Amino acid sequence: MLDTANRDSLRGVWYWAVVFLLVGYFCMGRSFAYWGIPPWHIFIGEIVLFCFLFWGPLSARGHWPWIAVNSSELHRYNKLLLVFLSFGVFQVLHGIWLGYPVLSAVRDLAFDYYPIYFFLGVWVALRERDFLPRLLYVAGWANGIYGIFYILVLSRIDWFFPGVTQEVARVPIFGQPLFSGAIILGLLSTQKNPLRILPLLLLNTAVLLGMVIRGEWLAFGVGLFIWALLTRNLKSLALGGAMVLLLLGAMYVTGFEIEAPEGRGGTISATDLYGRILAPIDKDLAADYTSDAQMHEETVAFRTLWWIAIWESVHSSVSRTLFGHGYGFALGDLVPYLAGNFIRTPHNVFFYALGYTGWVGVLIFALLQAEIARLSWRVYRTSSQPFAIVSWMTMLVYAFFTAFFETPYGAIPFYLMLGCACAPLLYAEGRILSPASPPVRRANTLNPLPGTAG
Repeated sequence: MLDTANRDSLRGVWYWAVVFLLVGYFCMGRSFAYWGIPPWHIFIGEIVLFCFLFWGPLSARGHWPWIAVNSSELHRYNKLLLVFLSFGVFQVLHGIWLGYPVLSAVRDLAFDYYPIYFFLGVWVALRERDFLPRLLYVAGWANGIYGIFYILVLSRIDWFFPGVTQEVARVPIFGQPLFSGAIILGLLSTQKNPLRILPLLLLNTAVLLGMVIRGEWLAFGVGLFIWALLTRNLKSLALGGAMVLLLLGAMYVTGFEIEAPEGRGGTISATDLYGRILAPIDKDLAADYTSDAQMHEETVAFRTLWWIAIWESVHSSVSRTLFGHGYGFALGDLVPYLAGNFIRTPHNVFFYALGYTGWVGVLIFALLQAEIARLSWRVYRTSSQPFAIVSWMTMLVYAFFTAFFETPYGAIPFYLMLGCACAPLLYAEGRILSPASPPVRRANTLNPLPGTAG
């Protein structure tokens, strides 16, 4: 048996592991995911998950991940996760039987086992009930400062991880911040002092615009609208829109223009940002605002043609319609301009699930996400805290335009954050599945329950 000091030490290790993972994935994205031993295909997300399953934190009744599955509050989630994971194992065997590379088939199983991180998020929020607002405040500073440096300097440094297989694109040491919109919404939802977070909102808004990722802009806009509806804060929504227009107006009047981060193309200016948004709708009109209108339009066409090819391929037979191509298949081979390049993700969670797992897999994934949405909605109904449902919707929309649930830098922070946000369901009604010592409560302005920032 472990003594109290050792148990407290282990709990502290898991607490800081979650902080490290979330801040790392927020700020550095894909690059952080490659921390580990790339030549051996051992990465930080899998290392932490393995340790969590076998040496997870202790609760009052035993090791946490195995105690959590007995929670009546999470009963539906547990059953759906078991079905989801079992179907993923079936798809691995399906892919191997069809002759796909074994390592590739096993690697694709990550799509099905990343939801286990939800339990770790629940645990850390039970241990310290104000964990999420405190984490978002720290992440706001880290992402804002790192993101500005990335846009101006770090994206142009040609340092790459050694030992990464040639099947994937080179991985830069300094990765892209991809969660600025989610951080802004988290700060608005969990912090009660507007002046305290104003610098963070400005920093992260600058990063959000400076990364020029249209999918993130759309997801953030949807999330901000939902946040305003749930908090009945439409005035703040209008004020936020006016501030963005004012910022863009100032950029236009002053002629502000800098080179966009390496790999994003174009420049950061008021006219170029407008041209990026307009290019998929009207390339000729967008050309009046940006010299890269054709490139921005071709990016959309490139993915759309691939999605059409996936749809047609999956529906070419009954077995594929039901079960897809199986894990390990190279989806990029379905279009001539990607043939021979082992590109596994079409940057759309629906077509990823459809291509690999067919309509049965799409249905199971949809049911799992619907259960997370149900839990998130219950948190809002019982506490008036909108962060869970706002985050779920924001990141789900984002997943339709980028690699997300099939990657560690999208899926792991998603399930960790939603686990943290749904933890109140396990203690609000007296369901004691708590850590071995009483949860930490701090008397400060960061406590997210009850109520929202106003």
